[in-house]
Amino acid sequence: MRSSVLFSRREAIATLAGSAFFARATSAAGSGGAPFTYSGLEHLALAVPDTEKSVNFYTRVFGNTVMKEKTNPRHYVRAGANYVAMAPPGRGEASPAINHFCPGIVNFDLAATKRTLDQMGITYREATGVGLFVPDPDGTLVQLWTENSWARLGETAVPADLPSQGEPLLRPTGIDHILVNVSNVERSAAFYEKILGPIINPASRPRRTWFSAGGSTRVGLALIESGQKPGIDHFCFTAPFDRAALTKAVESAGANIVKGDVEAGIDFLDVNGLHMQVLPPARS
Repeated sequence: MRSSVLFSRREAIATLAGSAFFARATSAAGSGGAPFTYSGLEHLALAVPDTEKSVNFYTRVFGNTVMKEKTNPRHYVRAGANYVAMAPPGRGEASPAINHFCPGIVNFDLAATKRTLDQMGITYREATGVGLFVPDPDGTLVQLWTENSWARLGETAVPADLPSQGEPLLRPTGIDHILVNVSNVERSAAFYEKILGPIINPASRPRRTWFSAGGSTRVGLALIESGQKPGIDHFCFTAPFDRAALTKAVESAGANIVKGDVEAGIDFLDVNGLHMQVLPPARS
């Protein structure tokens, strides 16, 4: 005998919302567009051997707004509207490394996102409360989670009580891009087209292959050079800065200035040797 199940109004609305999200995503994927609507790159995460050392450096750079997980050493340092997470590496993970990046999905729906990835044949790992982790062909992780995820951190983290280091060195206006080194550009491009949508610079390939991650943010692919390993090469924030003053300040904080590929920017290796780039906000 068939049982009768009554949905509450809230359950019905949630079901309809999830179905609508899934329908939009599968329609976009089928038409060659992005399968999800992204608000932009939300955050990135660092795997580091000494979390305290990294937190000390990035609070000097970005300021003292920090959250810490209640049950583990993971910290989140606010950087304008975005943030940088940092924690010891998990089992089998490289360290130090830029572990993953996250484009925020508008109206994120976990079940619908999983259905869309299943339909596209993309593997993923679910992480309780923080969405899904999708490995690219080289194993670089892309986190698919909600936009404005900083507002969700309070579910498992609390404000960290840290001494002030004075005025931050940078006041970021946003994340500009993430650059990923890959072993096979065409293979990786096919993967990122499924996740992020079409290539946005077809005329200027093959040196760099770019995808929109929502808003003005981008994800780029570059072929690994001899001796390199696949993975995230660098992350880039936009912020107003004075070159001489910032150079002196980040070096005093323990960073090493390196030559970058954009004349208007400034590049440095942080206290763990991880590459960060800063570009002026007005750069188009």
